[in-house]
Amino acid sequence: MSSADAPLPPEPPLPVRWRRYLALIGPHFVTLVVSLLLFTTLHYWFLPTPSPSGPQFVTATPAPTIPPTPLPTPLPTVPAALLDDGLIRLTILDLQAENARLRAATLLLRAAITIDEAVSALQRNDFAEADRALMSARRALDHAYQLSVEPQKGPIDTIRLQMSQIRDDLGIRPEGVDRRLWQVRRLILTLIDE
Repeated sequence: MSSADAPLPPEPPLPVRWRRYLALIGPHFVTLVVSLLLFTTLHYWFLPTPSPSGPQFVTATPAPTIPPTPLPTPLPTVPAALLDDGLIRLTILDLQAENARLRAATLLLRAAITIDEAVSALQRNDFAEADRALMSARRALDHAYQLSVEPQKGPIDTIRLQMSQIRDDLGIRPEGVDRRLWQVRRLILTLIDE
């Protein structure tokens, strides 16, 4: 065997300890390098370029001048406390009237619902239940009459009289009472819609 044909001696392998360190640290090092490259690329992409630091000359074009408008003469001032108190009182009165109107409408709706209950009781021939429902509707109408405004008091009073007549006729002539109750109910609903 000649020295040219002799196999080369194998290179000494890295110590096992260093290979293990490279295997553990290698992925972290690659991740660090890739993230730095990505950060640098994004930094240059998204940040605006700095403006030149040298002096810049701007030529201003004169704006057209507008003649000043005369100021209106000031009105005599009302003390703010009086204005605020009057406004608050007026607002409170408006809110109280609106509250009374809404409560009256709610009571009228309650009367319409109890009239529906009376009609269904009449269809079952339960006259005692119909009488109780009519009394409840009458009480709701009485409360609505007290809370309503003047233009509604007349129609509500007429409906109250019709309810009393219907209740009186319930024990004597029950035929046709359900039809009359539906008419009263329609009148109540038209009052609510006003």
